[in-house]
Amino acid sequence: MKTYDRFPEPIGSYTVGRTQIDFDYTASNHSKRELTAFVYYPSDSSEGKTTSTYMFPEIYEMFNERPLITVLKDVFSIDIKTQCYDDLTLSGKETRYPVLFYVCGGGGSPEWGTVLCTDLASMGYVVVSIGHQNSTMYKRKDGRLFNISKDFSDVIMAFSEDPKMLALAGKMEMSPDDKTAIEMCHNVLTLPILSKLTEYSELQAEDVRYVADYLYKLDSGEMNSIFKGRLLLDIGMGIVGHSYGGPTTAIVCRDDDRFVCGIGLDSGAFGLQGSNLKKPFLLLYCEPNYNMNAIIGVNNSMETYYFSVDRVGHLDYCDIVFTCINEKVRGERDAMEMRNLVTDYTKNFFDHYILKKSASVESLAYDGVDLIKKTSNK
Repeated sequence: MKTYDRFPEPIGSYTVGRTQIDFDYTASNHSKRELTAFVYYPSDSSEGKTTSTYMFPEIYEMFNERPLITVLKDVFSIDIKTQCYDDLTLSGKETRYPVLFYVCGGGGSPEWGTVLCTDLASMGYVVVSIGHQNSTMYKRKDGRLFNISKDFSDVIMAFSEDPKMLALAGKMEMSPDDKTAIEMCHNVLTLPILSKLTEYSELQAEDVRYVADYLYKLDSGEMNSIFKGRLLLDIGMGIVGHSYGGPTTAIVCRDDDRFVCGIGLDSGAFGLQGSNLKKPFLLLYCEPNYNMNAIIGVNNSMETYYFSVDRVGHLDYCDIVFTCINEKVRGERDAMEMRNLVTDYTKNFFDHYILKKSASVESLAYDGVDLIKKTSNK
C-alpha cells in the first residue's frame, strides 16, 4: 500500500490559512458545551511560515481510552505534512468570501477533513470544522484535551451490536429498488437504539448553529478578527458531513434557513424520519448505504442527489485515505483519485447552489460513480 508523508497540493490558487477558535456556551438541554473549531480560509501568501501541524500527539493516548476508537490506533498516523498555515492574513483578492461548515464522523476529530477543507479554502471558501464535545476528539486552543465520552462510545457500540440492527443489516440489498430501500430505512430509523444517537446529532447541530451565530458577530465587527466585514453571509452557507456527521448536516439544513444546501458523505438519516429538509442535498456513498438514507429524498421538497461510488471504503471519504497505515480499512481506489472525486462533487454542488454558478454535479464523470436518482417533491 502506498503511504504519504504529505497531503496533496490544494486544487485552488489561494494559499490556505488556518486559525483555531475555542467556544463555550450552554445548550438547550442546559449542558455546558466546550468546543473548538478550525477555520480554513483563502490567503495570498504563506508569509514565510511553516505548514500547520496536522494533529496533536496526545491523540494516540486517547485512542486507548474508548473501545470505539481503540481500533484506529493501528490504522491511522498523524505524521503527515499539511498544506495550510496558521494565522495568515485573509486574502484581499475578494471583498467577501462564502462560508461552509464541515462535520467529521463520530469518534473522529475536526482535523480529519483537512484535505477537503484546504481544497475548498484554496478555491475561495471559508470553511469551519468543529470539535463537538462528547462525540469527537480534540485539543482546545487553551490546551485542554477532550475525548469522546464513555456514553457516546457505549451508544455507538450498542448500535453496532444491536440484534435488531444486525438482523436488518444482514437483509440490506446492494442497489435496492426504491420501495425496498425506503422500507429498510424506515425500519432502521424506528429502532429504539436510535433515540440516543439522535440526541447527539441534535447537539452537534446546535453546536453548528452557535458557531454560525458567532461568525455573524465576527463579520459585523462585534468581535474583532480578520473576518470583520469579510464573510459573504447574505447568500447563505453550505455544510458537508462524513459518516455520523451526515445526519448533523441534514438536521442543520432542516432547522436553519441560513444554510441553503448540504452534503452527506457515506452517511445515514438518524433523526430525519418524516423530515423535509427544504434544501438541495447530495449523498455520495458506497452501497449498500442507500438503505440507510433513502428516506431523505422521499421527504425533501428540494433536489436530492444520490451518487453511488464503487470500490471505496467508508473511511475513504476523509483524510484517512492519505493517513491510513492499514490497507484493510481502505477501498480499492487510488487516494488521489478519491480525493479529487470528493472535492469535485463537493465544490461543484456548493458552487451551483451557493454561488449560483453553472457548475453541476451531473456533468462530472468518474468511472464507477453513478447517479442513482435525483428527486424533488416540490
